[in-house]
Amino acid sequence: MVSIKQLSFLRLKLNKSKKKSFVYRVLDEKEWSYFNRNKIFCGNLLDRKSGYIHLSKYNQLKSTIEIYFPKKKIVILKIDVDNLREKLVWEKSRDGEYFPHLYDKLILENVVKVDFFNAK
Repeated sequence: MVSIKQLSFLRLKLNKSKKKSFVYRVLDEKEWSYFNRNKIFCGNLLDRKSGYIHLSKYNQLKSTIEIYFPKKKIVILKIDVDNLREKLVWEKSRDGEYFPHLYDKLILENVVKVDFFNAK
């Protein structure tokens, strides 16, 4: 029989070995200003029409920026997927690739990093 102490150690060890996963959201300056001020983001016009907030994996950021944010000052939010729980759904989208879609609002406290860029 396994003791409580052994289970706690095993859980701690598994949590340490679990690699964190992140998704990203690109915002323009106006969207970031609103989100930063209100601490909540319900999506832009495209998101609201789609019924979810569009997110990207790291390797999808470049094409997302080129398509939707050409030559704009942008903000890239890094979000821990553990913070999004069951509201994050991976669905086939552009070029048959799976993208993360958030069927909820995004809360500022779920963002683990914010980076500012001038898209070229």
